[in-house]
Amino acid sequence: MSRPAVSNWARRYEDFPAPVRSGDTELFREAEVARWLGMRRLRPRHLLKGERAGTTYADRFGRADGRRGTATKSARNLSPRIEAEDGKAVDQLMDRLADRVRGPAPMADFVNLCLFVMYVRHAEPEQWRRIEHVMAAGERTQDVKGLLGTLGHMARNTLRRYGDRTDMRGSLLNLQPRGWEDLVTAVNTAAGAGEGAFRLVWEAFSVREGLQSSEFCSPAGLAALAADLTLAPGKKATVFDPYTRGGEMLAAAYRHVGDVGGTVYGETLDGRLQSVASLYLLHLGVRPMVSSNRSDRWPPLREHHADVVLTNPPFNMSDVPGPGRRTGNWPYGAPPRGNDNFAWVQYVLQALVPGGRAAVVMPVKAGNSVNAAEREIRGALVRTGAVECVIALPPHLFSATPVPVSLWLLRRVGHPRREDVLFVDAQELGEKSRRRRVLRATDRAAITEVVRAWLDGSGHPDAGEDALRAADRNLPATAVLRTDIAAEEYSLHPGDYLGGGHYGAAPVAVRLRDAEDDAAAHGGRVRLLEQRVPGAEYGYGPGPGPDHWEERTLGYLCEIQPGPSYTRLPAAARTGDAGVPLVFPQDLVGGRIVDEPRHRVSWQTAERFKKFEVHVNDIVCVRTGAQQQPALVGARQEGWLLSANVTRLRVLPRGDIDPLYLHAYLSLRYAREWMANRAAATAAPSLRSEALGHLPVRFPPLAQQRRCVELLGDLGRRTEAYEAYASALGRLRAELAEHLLHGSAAPR
Repeated sequence: MSRPAVSNWARRYEDFPAPVRSGDTELFREAEVARWLGMRRLRPRHLLKGERAGTTYADRFGRADGRRGTATKSARNLSPRIEAEDGKAVDQLMDRLADRVRGPAPMADFVNLCLFVMYVRHAEPEQWRRIEHVMAAGERTQDVKGLLGTLGHMARNTLRRYGDRTDMRGSLLNLQPRGWEDLVTAVNTAAGAGEGAFRLVWEAFSVREGLQSSEFCSPAGLAALAADLTLAPGKKATVFDPYTRGGEMLAAAYRHVGDVGGTVYGETLDGRLQSVASLYLLHLGVRPMVSSNRSDRWPPLREHHADVVLTNPPFNMSDVPGPGRRTGNWPYGAPPRGNDNFAWVQYVLQALVPGGRAAVVMPVKAGNSVNAAEREIRGALVRTGAVECVIALPPHLFSATPVPVSLWLLRRVGHPRREDVLFVDAQELGEKSRRRRVLRATDRAAITEVVRAWLDGSGHPDAGEDALRAADRNLPATAVLRTDIAAEEYSLHPGDYLGGGHYGAAPVAVRLRDAEDDAAAHGGRVRLLEQRVPGAEYGYGPGPGPDHWEERTLGYLCEIQPGPSYTRLPAAARTGDAGVPLVFPQDLVGGRIVDEPRHRVSWQTAERFKKFEVHVNDIVCVRTGAQQQPALVGARQEGWLLSANVTRLRVLPRGDIDPLYLHAYLSLRYAREWMANRAAATAAPSLRSEALGHLPVRFPPLAQQRRCVELLGDLGRRTEAYEAYASALGRLRAELAEHLLHGSAAPR
């Protein structure tokens, strides 16, 4: 590539990367030039011999530089490492900061903001410098729209350069941050996270919002396994995902085909997911080719076919209204109305070239459902040789649901069919990570070792007899004759052929191991707490005499603030999913405030009620109705608002009393009965602030207050640990009894 050519591009095109100066010379960053070239396809008349339609100048640039693959691939890391700090940054973004920035806008709009900022920060330094300049120039609430407008304009133009017409600008302008500082904090936090945090944001969104199966992302380990089983390293292939979600399957495929000039493309029915997929692929350096223009979900004919299809379609969902059922091509039988599982399977098979392979994530129940139409389709798939292998995967792979899944390996007819199907039980694999199980590289290697040998013909046990075993894993697998599958009503559930296990659950070993691990973890916490004998460090005996204790009224010790009246903050002012949470009596549980609020008010409304905010170590009491234990405000409830039925106590500096001591005192039976008696004295039970202010409070010197609080805290933590340990042992006993008394496990 000559210097005049680069200079000419820089002069003619406004979006060409800016140079950097080295002495008297201007140089261009290779990765930025490669990315820019990747946006420009060669016209058909300019194609050289061997170049296909769609070839970009970046493809030539990579070859000319002696490197294989597209320039975008070389510019990025397709498997960015997730650091511990990435998790902390995402936790901060997806907690209260998200609510403060989005206001009444959907959570998906805030996620779009985070994902775009992460992409720009790591992939387009020039654009990021423009964003930094806008943030440096702004300082007030009125500058919020300017920054959102800049980000939205950049996002829309970036996606459109790659053919994605998603209106991300409108999405970002929906946000209504509470203030300038909140928006800047969110942008800087997203920008400061590592490249691996990009995927964590979408996973956290799935958990927080409780998305349907059509919306949450595919686990990275599952996508990598699907690609490993269907794509040969170093072999060119066209890969298609008809339900792209967040782009995870296409990203995994590109790791295999990108270096040899393969193509990955996808379809989506959700414009929101399309923008996420495009940004994710761009973030990894892959040119996105994702469309959402399929007007008929099940078109009868396809113009293009793929060598490989990788997909994770939505589970157990019904067809959209329209002509799809009438126009769809169903060579294996019309799927039942109300469930598209087998519509997706047939659509995938039709998208393949003859002999092409597919990996499709399926719900476990699809393998042996009793629905007559689904059973007939399974029979046709088995008889024609379309099903090659079914792998039962561990439960809890997904962030948003514990539902276990299977991976079906399919092949389009047009090849000599085998007379058997391979079933693999991989439910015991995976590593616990928070509430999920994660397929590690070693887990994927164990599965691939067995399945690839089977697909390649080098592993062939006697059908229906011995199980295949991975070299370093006890991985049950068996080949079953198609005639034997027919005798089982064409079940494609591995447990029906490998024995043991439960429908929709992990096998015996993994269930018992999980229960044992849970009990052991709680037992370890108990033993750790037992090393500290309660009271030994304090000593028991007579306390200091009356001269060292004080007695004051609650009104002297605290500011007492009842919540706003119902007429000032009526039910009509509440919202369900955005804004500032409200504290109601039912939110006071066990001396604490629950983390998940039931009611909120908008940020605008909250600004008018700031005097009713609660802060850390405030105490909240029930104002009306039956009295219950007061609650201490924790860090997660900072800034929440009182409802009409509660009262806030805030210790005054003159009181010389520890808030934690006061909370413990107000939780005593004596204090609660005192408050209940005063509330019951009125026609409608209600504890007025004036009456509450007369509650007498006795307390020792501050140092002894804190020793008392520490001792009671130790005992409280021990109580909780014992209760959790007892509960875990109960679960282990129930699990063990289930298997010992049915013969699926035996004592040694």
